[in-house]
Amino acid sequence: MIRSAQWRRPGNSRGFTLIELLIVIVIVGIMAGMASLSLPDKASQNWLTRLEQLTASLNYAQEESLSRGSPMWAMVDQNGWRFFRRDRFEKLQQINHPEVFAPAEWEMPMRTLPTEIQLGEDAYPTPLTLEFMSMERRAQINRDRFGHFRLHFE
Repeated sequence: MIRSAQWRRPGNSRGFTLIELLIVIVIVGIMAGMASLSLPDKASQNWLTRLEQLTASLNYAQEESLSRGSPMWAMVDQNGWRFFRRDRFEKLQQINHPEVFAPAEWEMPMRTLPTEIQLGEDAYPTPLTLEFMSMERRAQINRDRFGHFRLHFE
């Protein structure tokens, strides 16, 4: 009599139970949820980057204007910002170079009052506050009495 060889699992194990599979799926789901929460919010990052760029440009323009002895103007509105300097005929001309003075646009809807800022007119300019709102976010760029601009979030 020839017996056929059968493959047998050790013990009474027949695979994973439904409960074991559900527990694994729940654990994987929790880990995926935690990973997605740790990813940065692209809109918030972009908004922060743009406001930091504007603040740095305003500070650079203030320093450049004081060192050259010729004032510059910055126009900030809901579309973006631009820098200007008077030409030899006393007309405002938009500045495109260096790149820090190139016109820039907001990459998301921004609410702010249109503001014209004169830079380098005085070593001790009057303090100024620019307010920005986008969705639920609020920020301010403040100029102190020494002409330095700082970004603050609310």
